[in-house]
Order: sequence, then C-alpha cells, then structure tokens
Amino acid sequence: FPTAVKLNPSEELLIDTLILNAAECEPYITADDMLMRERAEEVIQGLHIIAQILQPSHCLIGIENNKPEAFDALHQALESSHLKDKIHLISIPTKYPSGGEKQLIQILTGTEVPNGGLPADIGIVCHNVGTAVAIYRAVTKGEPLISRVTTITGEAAARQGNIDVLIGTPIETLLNHFGVQQDLLHRVVMGGPMMGFTLDSVQLPIVKASNCIIAASRDELPDPAPEQACIRCGMCAEVCPATLLPQQLYWFSKAKEFDKALSHNLLDCIECGACSYVCPSNIPLVQYYRFTKGEIRIEEHER
Repeated sequence: FPTAVKLNPSEELLIDTLILNAAECEPYITADDMLMRERAEEVIQGLHIIAQILQPSHCLIGIENNKPEAFDALHQALESSHLKDKIHLISIPTKYPSGGEKQLIQILTGTEVPNGGLPADIGIVCHNVGTAVAIYRAVTKGEPLISRVTTITGEAAARQGNIDVLIGTPIETLLNHFGVQQDLLHRVVMGGPMMGFTLDSVQLPIVKASNCIIAASRDELPDPAPEQACIRCGMCAEVCPATLLPQQLYWFSKAKEFDKALSHNLLDCIECGACSYVCPSNIPLVQYYRFTKGEIRIEEHER
C-alpha cells in the first residue's frame, strides 16, 4: 500500500494511534527481525518522522515474543527517544497471521477495521519497520529506496541468512551467492511458505516486496496433492483469521457467482493460506479467491 497515501489522510480523519508493525508476517522470514537487531536506532528515528507528520496521541510497536534480541534492541533505542513516553513497545504472542495489518490492529487495540474500510477510518495508521527505516533514510540522508533486507533460506541453500540487497538484483545471483545446490533444488519461492508463490524463472529481479526467497528441496515443499471434493468439514472456517466462510466463498468462486462472493465479504480475505493449509481435500482455496478477486476488478474496470 503506498506509503505516501498513508501519510496523507483526509482532513476529516483524526489519526489517534500510530502502529509500527514489528511482527514478522510468516514462518521462515527473519528479515524484519534482523533489521530491528541491526538498525533499531533507524527504526525509532523513522517512527519519530512518521509521528511528526501524523501527530498521533500515542504510538504502539507490536513485536512477536519470539524475537527477544530485537525487542531488547528496540527497548534500548527507545531509552534515548524524546517520545519514549508516547511510544509503547508491546510483546504479542507468536501466532500466524498476527503480522497482518488488520489482525495486528485488533490484537493491540481491540478495534476491528470495518468491512471495506481502512485503518485510517478508525483513527489508526500502521507502518512496517522496513518502511520506517526507508523513511528515515529518505528524509535524513536523501537516499531513495534502492535496497531491502531479504531472507535467503531453504534446504537447498548451503548457507542461510539475511542480506541487504539492491532492488533489481537477479534472484539467480543471490542463489549462487548462498551456494544453492541445483541437485537438491525443487522450487524457488518468493515470499513465505504460506503466502509466497513459486517462481518460473530465477532471472527475475528482487523487488520492493521481496522479503524472502526460499530455495526449497522436494521434501521441504513437495508438490501439492491432487484436489479432491470438498467434504464440508468446516476446518477452513475455524482457522480463518478474518472470520469468513471459506467453504461458501469456494463454491461461489468455482461457480463464478461473483456477486455472492462479494456479499460474503471476499475482499476481506487477506490470502493468508491458512484455509488451504488445513484443507483435508487439498483444495487450493486461496487460488480460487485470487481468481475471483481478479475477475471482480476486471468487471469494475469495464463498468
């Protein structure tokens, strides 16, 4: 979501709370964790700049409790902050997908973002720690966003770690740098194991959203099993963090009944993949939802 839009809310909206999302979005990824450990001062300085723009009454930093080193680094950086009385560092349980914007807002404030609305509609703006560092560097050093911290991991990689890589760097270059073994490599995934997607080519570049590259072996991320018929077990509804009805959305998507999917709040789906993960019939539910969202956007554009 464009940072400039978040930093320029309409005059009618009063921003009361600024949230810094320091919760890593899914397993495997440690890019934000290492960024906070190595550059905690820059994270807090970036938060100061955002607070200067939005003038919130208080700021919250939500960090998962499996990041003690990052927590300590941020706490130490806050000690020298002139806004330390307004900034609250909060440890939250490590539970996927608590790193999602709307989920983190609900955990920290108990407030739910309305259907079809934005956090700014309820007086909240949420930014990622990487965004805070980028803002700090842009304002204080005149440095554009030319690089990002990316996690390189997976069983096919001889070494795993995080690297501050220039945007535009071919993924093949990174894989070679980390000693990826071609005989073990089964697939390359951009993003995490839940929300990421398999790349058809390693000639593709690192982009602003490339927080992780997984060089996975066949045992680590095997090919999906064949899709079978839905048995209406309801497990997908139990795990949905947005409290939707994934089973109904699946039927509507399959039948191309887009209006019904919209009326069942399809656009509130964050595509976390939890429903697909627990489905005993191996139905790629998220793929159906992505297809339906794309068709709805095309219809709206044509209208």
